[in-house]
Amino acid sequence: MKKIKVGIVGCGKFAEGQHLPNVVRSDKVELWHASSRSENGRKIAQGFGSKKITADYQDVLKDPEVEMVILSVPHEMHMFYIRETLKAGKHLFCEKPMTMTMDEAYEVIRLAQEKKVKVCVDYNRRRSPAMLDMKQAYQAHRKQPQGKARVYTQEKNRPIFTEDGMTSILMRINDESLTYGGVHLDWKDGGGLIIGEGCHWLDLMCWLIEERPVRIYGVGSTRFNYIINVEFAGGSMGCIFFSACGTFEYPKELIEIQSHGKIFRSECFVENQYFGLGERTVKKFALQFDYEEEIGKEGGLSGYLAKIDAMGKEFVETGKFRYTFPDKGHFGLLEAFADAILNDTASPVDAISGMRATYLSLRAMDSIRQGIALPVNVEDWEMYVHQKS
Repeated sequence: MKKIKVGIVGCGKFAEGQHLPNVVRSDKVELWHASSRSENGRKIAQGFGSKKITADYQDVLKDPEVEMVILSVPHEMHMFYIRETLKAGKHLFCEKPMTMTMDEAYEVIRLAQEKKVKVCVDYNRRRSPAMLDMKQAYQAHRKQPQGKARVYTQEKNRPIFTEDGMTSILMRINDESLTYGGVHLDWKDGGGLIIGEGCHWLDLMCWLIEERPVRIYGVGSTRFNYIINVEFAGGSMGCIFFSACGTFEYPKELIEIQSHGKIFRSECFVENQYFGLGERTVKKFALQFDYEEEIGKEGGLSGYLAKIDAMGKEFVETGKFRYTFPDKGHFGLLEAFADAILNDTASPVDAISGMRATYLSLRAMDSIRQGIALPVNVEDWEMYVHQKS
């Protein structure tokens, strides 16, 4: 089977934790050429078996055997390296947010069209096994609700209201502020935790619901704690509750969808719970990395909590921290993008999706600063970029 030769630009902590091991694990791609400005980064790439290693990113882009480039660089550097990669005619896998501005997003879309290359933005949660299962279960139920409620109803004969056919979604994010490097919080370089992290859940919400957002309203801080409400064209509503005042002694993400008499919950990608209309379903999902295999063997939320306790104990006793990590879809998205290149099919998270997540993030930040709800303009959401002949 043909393998795609991959170049990676930036071999820091995130590349070491995700991109490099995922490339090595895959049978669809091959780690061919790695670039890092730091000696430590080059040592990391060497440890993962990169065929070529350089301090100059141009060496990667000029390598005729490299077909796809993974960019793992800080937010403020995205556009520079994206521009260089696309102009070199390489398929691009880039970290989120794709860009920090809409002008930059427009340029990415145009360059990808002109160079006839594919772009994939690392909104990995779309490929998490837990989210894929949750979306399939929710969308199937939404189209054709099944079962009969086992609860007391006071008004059996009233009409079914329009609101009864809508979806509500809550994304509660428990975060801990001191885990963020200063660059993420810098007004210019990192942009704050809405465009840096909130973009993940704005993208995921739209992907799950499959409706066009029409209005967005945010309160709080564009740097740290915030609540973002999103209204959709079909009447559905979503809320992202992000707090950096929490603790990683408890799992980070809770996703909950309520629709047509059922609740679909996902506890940090390790356990899904579906309730309503006479049914209760619990599904458990394997971790991506597990350094505590002998602890929490029951899996799911309780097993993950046991592993978190073990990680904390090890850190207190030794100062070492090995993060047992849920499967948030990083590997699955890499595999899906490789398939898109090999089969010449659509990218699983293309440049338009990248632009939309940036757009919603910027609108949410503007809403917080102005103290008002803002429309999601259709001409922005459906950005048109004329293809030059």
